[in-house]
Amino acid sequence: MRVFEFGGNPPVLKPAAAPGQGPTPPSDRQVARRFAVLTSGFWRGATARTACFWTLSLAASVIVTVFVNVTVNRWNGWFFDALEKKDAQSALTAMAVFPVLAVIVAGVGVGILVTRETLQVHWRQWVTAKLADGWVGERRFYRLSLSGYEPANPEYRIADDVRWATEPLVDFAIGLLSALITIIMFIEILWEIGGGLTVPVGDGVIIIPAYLVLAAIVYAVVVSALITFVGRRLPGLAAARNEGEARLRFSLMRIRDHGEAIALARAEAGERRAVARTYDSLAQRWLAMIRQRGRLTWITNGSSALVPVVPLLLAAPKYLSGEMSLGGVVQVAAAFVAVQNAFNWVLDNFMRIAEWLAAARRVNELADALERLGAGQSDDRLAVLPSPDGCLRLAEVTLTDRDGRNLVADLDMVAPPGATLHVSGELGLGKAALIQAVAGLWPWGRGEIALPAASQVTIVPHTLHLTEGSLRAVLDTAQPLPTERLTDALRRYGLSSLAQRLDEHNDWDKALATGDRQRLALARAELEAPDVLLLDEATSALEVDAALDLIAELRAARPDAIMLLMGQSAGFTEAASHRLVMKRAGGVARMAGHDTEPKTHSPHLEERASARVSKDAPEDTGSSFETPLCGSSG
Repeated sequence: MRVFEFGGNPPVLKPAAAPGQGPTPPSDRQVARRFAVLTSGFWRGATARTACFWTLSLAASVIVTVFVNVTVNRWNGWFFDALEKKDAQSALTAMAVFPVLAVIVAGVGVGILVTRETLQVHWRQWVTAKLADGWVGERRFYRLSLSGYEPANPEYRIADDVRWATEPLVDFAIGLLSALITIIMFIEILWEIGGGLTVPVGDGVIIIPAYLVLAAIVYAVVVSALITFVGRRLPGLAAARNEGEARLRFSLMRIRDHGEAIALARAEAGERRAVARTYDSLAQRWLAMIRQRGRLTWITNGSSALVPVVPLLLAAPKYLSGEMSLGGVVQVAAAFVAVQNAFNWVLDNFMRIAEWLAAARRVNELADALERLGAGQSDDRLAVLPSPDGCLRLAEVTLTDRDGRNLVADLDMVAPPGATLHVSGELGLGKAALIQAVAGLWPWGRGEIALPAASQVTIVPHTLHLTEGSLRAVLDTAQPLPTERLTDALRRYGLSSLAQRLDEHNDWDKALATGDRQRLALARAELEAPDVLLLDEATSALEVDAALDLIAELRAARPDAIMLLMGQSAGFTEAASHRLVMKRAGGVARMAGHDTEPKTHSPHLEERASARVSKDAPEDTGSSFETPLCGSSG
């Protein structure tokens, strides 16, 4: 048996980052630009045809809607002029035309609804898939949690913030396009009907050309300036409120996930106080936003009351002098309101834009963290390479924590195909970090880890997660397996009672005892056909003999796989063909011994595996326990 001895607690590689020295938060403009870059791929690639079809359909619906509104405005002038002139024939004709206009208005409304919401659904689906794939793929959700720059509540950013960052943006685009066309069309009506205003001044007169157009612009500028000034703090307050909501959800979810431990410890009072503190913080953020929105409402509601009256007051002199008909007054009033609504589109949506910026910022933060994780920010990091001879190699591997403090240093090790390596040592020496580094999950350190080329690495942790759904889905692998293969695996790992429940839907994390969950995890590990198996306290809930039997079963099924066992049981030491002993030393950890003789598996594992195989299959499997020789680790 090969025995490698390593120490721990060597000197620090690099200092921890000073607190409070993070990058400056991006401006609102940078947030919008980054979100556009992140999500604009929806209109390119595989989804381009769908995206462009619904986008153009929506734009066409908006344009038609504005032209219908202009037609309704002109109908108002026609109808009220007929009433003023007491022209019954013209009034009746206008009344006969109106139902047609009503049907058209309803139709374009349906068109906007269908195209808008369909586009929102497809766009949100694309962005959600992109972020979810980036977060779940290559186990980034776990690596990100270790990285030190994981944004808070990434799951809510994908589920909630993506929605609040995509759906309103479609509404904003509709409103902006409609506002631009409305301004052009209805200013023409104000100019055409209002004309110039003659104001007597002493012995002379002053003619104000297009006075209704000028009045509409001045009114919009004044109201816009007031709303912008009063509401300037809303984006930051909205972001703080959303963060508080996410923290409250997380604290409540934590109680649900740890319900048994909280109940056994009678810790509900502390949890209740923690939830109360979280909500108190959220309430303060809400109250700050309510106060700001209250100030803003003074202006928005006041403007809403004035807008219908101002054009009537402006048109009154011309109407009283006979220069404008009643129909003209009605048209001018409606056109003035339409122009104001168009000019004030940004201001009317000020709070929604603030909330959108907050959601977009949170989505950007998650996307940036995933990109940063993928890029790897440091040149001084672990490198994972293919091994030319199928051996697992660690060359000058140093593992650190996120602050740069060494856990294990200068680790050199070679494990050939078929080797069973037992990792042992005191608590806190970085054994779990070593397992995670081999699995490609530990982000801090340096050196090289060589794995068999194109290898499948499977880690079975002590904290298990079983997918909610059918048992078949729990055992699912990259390639669907026949039922007979699944039931055989269940039987061999001591779960015969579950063989008839493959299609039963359940929360298996709660339905199975811890020992059965560990058996199921080992069965799933075999079905994945890995080349490297990492068992991190994977049999901690089982008796030693049962654990060794299951490991022997796994070894018989994957005779050429490299297996790393982490656990304190003496039985693991007997079962291993190689040992890696980690010891605490005052200086840098060095390898104490290295035996290059080719070895076979422990007779304990071979005897157990042969005994289990002989019950089910007559063929001789002894040759499968030969361990090939690896070259020097360099």
